[in-house]
Parts: sequence; structure tokens; C-alpha cells
Amino acid sequence: MLKSILLLFLTFLAVPATAQEVYRFGDDVYMAGDNVTLTGEGVDDVFVAGNTVVVSAPVGGSAHAGGRSVSISATVGQNLYAAGMNVNVAGSIGGDAQLIGDTVLVGEAVQGDLRVAAQRVEVNGAVGDSALIGAENILLTTQIAGDASFATDNITFGEGARIDGTLFLYSEDPDDIIVPASVISADRIERHSIDEFDARADANGGATLDRSRYGWGSWLVGKISSILILTAMATALAALAPVFLMALRSRTLETPVRALWMGFLSISALAGSLFLFAMTGIGLLLVPASIVLAVLLGIAGYVIGTYILGVGVLGVANRPLPETLAERAIAALVGAVAISVLALIPYIGWIATLAVAVTGAGALIIRWFAPGFHTEVR
Repeated sequence: MLKSILLLFLTFLAVPATAQEVYRFGDDVYMAGDNVTLTGEGVDDVFVAGNTVVVSAPVGGSAHAGGRSVSISATVGQNLYAAGMNVNVAGSIGGDAQLIGDTVLVGEAVQGDLRVAAQRVEVNGAVGDSALIGAENILLTTQIAGDASFATDNITFGEGARIDGTLFLYSEDPDDIIVPASVISADRIERHSIDEFDARADANGGATLDRSRYGWGSWLVGKISSILILTAMATALAALAPVFLMALRSRTLETPVRALWMGFLSISALAGSLFLFAMTGIGLLLVPASIVLAVLLGIAGYVIGTYILGVGVLGVANRPLPETLAERAIAALVGAVAISVLALIPYIGWIATLAVAVTGAGALIIRWFAPGFHTEVR
């Protein structure tokens, strides 16, 4: 099995990186390569990945583009999703635009919402709805018809800049940011410290943390709820596959370093396969499967690692290995509490939590595939 996977990956690598692979299905286009350019007649949806990506053909549906340099010079009828080192939007967008990069330039109108995360952002095209932008430097020279939420320490407004809704400013020193009255009146500006931003909060409030709703009580309830959910998942796994989980537990407690190493390799392989699939053009269809498999392996590893941790803690306390369902539930609860406590340790807590999840994933891979190192090749 492992040899087959290795052969498959080597086959992907053999595809010339400079080639432009094109796959058409219906009215949709899938493209990948080094320098990728979409020209000619309009298409419905487009999925493009490469080093340099240029979309100069009209897109009636949505456009998905990723690369080092991404340029959208044609109109996009619906939504645009683009990520790259440099992202330049020179065509109008009929729906929403979600952009990620180091430098993002928006030169034409976005009819819907604009969402940007970057180092430097220039918005020179009108925004028909709201704008959510997080960047170190922001330049706004046009109109935003709805609300605007800016997380930045440096913002510049051009002569044509105007915000018709409410402006939510998040910054280290929000009072130091000067907003001209020609852009928006002072009574429609809400200034907040960057620490008050909360993506879970009501979007109509600019995603501002309502501290009156959060305290030790709420934190404790949330923590207990997460522990109980994790305990229930681990207990259910122990009840459905007790023999399988017992084998995982025994092997992992014997060689925890090997399980950690195999988990790291497996998750890294799934994540790295995204780029290999993208290089083949048609392999773009398999990218969602790689993402789903990586996420599922991580979740399974987290649950398995939690249970194994609980058994290990009970073993240190000289408790016998769990045999009944009640004992397995206790082991799951101990593991859930232990990993929650580990996560609270400053600086290293998240590393310990990640190690437990990766070790659990590695135990699963070892049990399923029994991979080995320094074995004879025949």
C-alpha cells in the first residue's frame, strides 16, 4: 500500500511544472501549471492554481484562483476567491470578493461584500455592500456603501473615500487614527482596541467582544462542555471498537515517539498532496478530498490521543487497564480533563495538545498500514 502511494506521488512529480494543464467539465474550467492564463470566450466557474495566474476571460459564475501572483483582469459575474503573494483585481466583481495576500489591489467595483486579509491593501473600486479588511496598511480612495470594519494601525483616505454605513476601527491605538469628516461623520465611528475583536460576535456590531457576556462563569461552562463532548466521543469510540482501540493504546504506550513521528508524516503527506494534485490540472478535483482526509485524520487523532492519554494517566496512578465500558468512560474523562489542562499552559500548551493529536493519528496509521523504516526493498 505504501509503495503504491509513493509511486502515485512520484507520478505527479513527473508532470512538467511549466506545463499548463486544462480540464473542462461542462462550462467550468480547471487549470494548473507554472504560468497559467485563462483567455478566450467566457466560462461559468473557474478554478486556477499556479505560480503566475492571469484570468482575462469573462467568468459568468465564480472564480477561484491561487498562486504567487494572481491577476483578475476580466469581469466575474458572481464571487471571487483569490489568494497569493500579490493579488490584483482589475475586473468588476458581481458578487462578493474574498482576498488573501501580502499586497492586495482592488481596482474595480465589487457589487457585494469585500473581505481582505493582507499586509497592504488598496481599495480603488467601489464596494456595493460591507467591507471587512485586516491589514497593516490600508488605502481607501472610493465609496463603501455599507458598513466597514478595519483592523489596522495605518490607514490613508483619498479624496473620493466615503463610508455610508458605520465604521468599526480596531487598532492598538484606535484614537490615534484620523478619519476626515468627508469620509464619515464622527458619530458613525466606533473605535476599539484590537483585543476587543471577536469573530464569533454579532456581525452587526462589527464583531466586537461584549465583555459583559463573558466571565469566569461563561468560561467555565464552555470548558466543561468541551470536556464532556470530548469524553463522549472517546467513550463512543471505545464502546464501538474496544479491541481495535486496545491495540492502538498498547502499541502507542510502548512506542509513543514512533506514533508521534508517523502522525506527523501522515498529516504532512496529506497537506502536501494539495500541491501535487494542483500540478496535474485534473488533480484539482481531488484537492477537497485531501483536505477532508487531513481534517478527519486530525480529529480522529485528537480523540484517540485523548483516550490514550487518559489510560496513561491512570496507569501512572497504578490503576488497572480499563476493561468495562464504565472504566473506559473514566479513562476518556481523565484524558479530556488532562488535555484541557495541558492546553492552559502558557506558550507550550498548544504544542502539547498538538502532540497528543498527532500521536493519536500516528497510532491509527500504524495500526492500519504497519509502515516500517530500514526495511529491505524487494
